[in-house]
Amino acid sequence: MNGSVIALISAVCFAASNVCTRRGVLRVKDASLGVYVSVFIAPPLFLLLALLWGDVHSIASFTWLGYVWLALAGVVHFVGGRSFNYLAIRHLGANLTTIFGGLNLLYTILLSFLVLGEKITQGMAIGSSFIIIGPMLLAWTGRKGNPGPDKGAADKPRLSRKGILAGLACGIFFGISPLFIKLGLREGGSALAGTFISYVSAMLVLGMTMGYSPGRRSGVVHMERRALIWFTLAGLFVGMAQLLRYTAINVIPVSVASPLIATNPLFLVTLSFVVNRKIESFRLTTILGVVLVVAGTVLVYR
Repeated sequence: MNGSVIALISAVCFAASNVCTRRGVLRVKDASLGVYVSVFIAPPLFLLLALLWGDVHSIASFTWLGYVWLALAGVVHFVGGRSFNYLAIRHLGANLTTIFGGLNLLYTILLSFLVLGEKITQGMAIGSSFIIIGPMLLAWTGRKGNPGPDKGAADKPRLSRKGILAGLACGIFFGISPLFIKLGLREGGSALAGTFISYVSAMLVLGMTMGYSPGRRSGVVHMERRALIWFTLAGLFVGMAQLLRYTAINVIPVSVASPLIATNPLFLVTLSFVVNRKIESFRLTTILGVVLVVAGTVLVYR
């Protein structure tokens, strides 16, 4: 399958994951609990896929440096980035979060130029300015407030300082990780094996934090059933999205794959309107911000 098509399918899966995450985070006091569920269910899934596809041997075919890069990618993206992403979704909603998180593309492009030697075109520069304008528009017109409850209330999520900072931090972590993925996959092995290694690394780190925090362990074990279902669905969707993301980055340049994956706001708003219409923001500034981010990614891709 064409690498660009794989990247777009990944974007759809990312959007579906955030829609499910929005439902889950409103049913728990600590949004980071959902990170544990979404990360812990992924390694068994990828190991099963590796067995079915006869790709288990690839897990042991990386150089030691490859394992280091892939482990870093897992901790940075699945622990750091996803924790901030879930926190931002709780306070801002998925639609607003994806606009601030869209800044990750800028970091990815800059690092791919500085480290990987990939070319930055005029379209990338213009597109990047569009992506910057989206969050600035929201920050300028938004007001502080609290996210609406998960019971169909008419209240919509509004901008808050905590949510904005979490969204920006999420963008930084998500923007750095593609560089580590690219460097890791250069050291041998398949994209599936690389995804598995990154997830296992993240799972080990989260497992250690649970060991030192009885409260988090209890929160995951005794999580409300509906929240657990939503986080599980989010984990399955994002797991497939990550596998497709690693595959795309492995076959096409990071500066091409990442912009295509970054079109997920377009799919997210559509899915949010269908599933989370009563608990998401669909104000004019929100839609315009999404359009600017998507337009920016198209310009970057061109």
